[in-house]
Amino acid sequence: MNRSVLFALVAAFLFFSFGCSTLSVNTDYNSAYDFSILKSYAWLDNGQVPSSDARVNNALIIERVRSAVDQTLAAKGYVKTDSASADFMVSWLGAIDKKLQVDTIDHFYSPYGYGSLYRDPFLAGSMPTTRIHEYEVGTLIVDILDPVQHKLIWRGTGADRLKGNKNPHEVTKRINKAVAAIMKDFPPAQ
Repeated sequence: MNRSVLFALVAAFLFFSFGCSTLSVNTDYNSAYDFSILKSYAWLDNGQVPSSDARVNNALIIERVRSAVDQTLAAKGYVKTDSASADFMVSWLGAIDKKLQVDTIDHFYSPYGYGSLYRDPFLAGSMPTTRIHEYEVGTLIVDILDPVQHKLIWRGTGADRLKGNKNPHEVTKRINKAVAAIMKDFPPAQ
């Protein structure tokens, strides 16, 4: 196989494998805290809703996020228990924000299908074209708190561009993926 064809195939594979994911994850933690003592957890049920947005603050989403966090913590060896004997508390917040994407294409400078470089820049067909697209970004925050003072000791944040997920299985799959990515670095290396 020709090297250039092989390179093109590998580049296309990498683009489609990694280029489609827009999930960005950040974590922060108290570096003075000893995370090695943590063995069990409980959910912090302080009566607050995870969001003011009805799309996030509903029983289906709440259950999916809690289940994803429970599965991730169980895979890491943590045991769910009652709040009186828990080594740490878990809480989460969510939000959906609208964003704008603005793309401008200057057809005059593009020799790839939009016309010649020698085209008159004052003709209507060679003026830049601007396209504005509105989209939504969902943010999920998972908090780990000290069980006594309820002080934040670790926070993981994930933000991803939302797609029109009509299928409940796809929504669950995306939440599981986001929670796994957010909690990948919990507990932090000491």
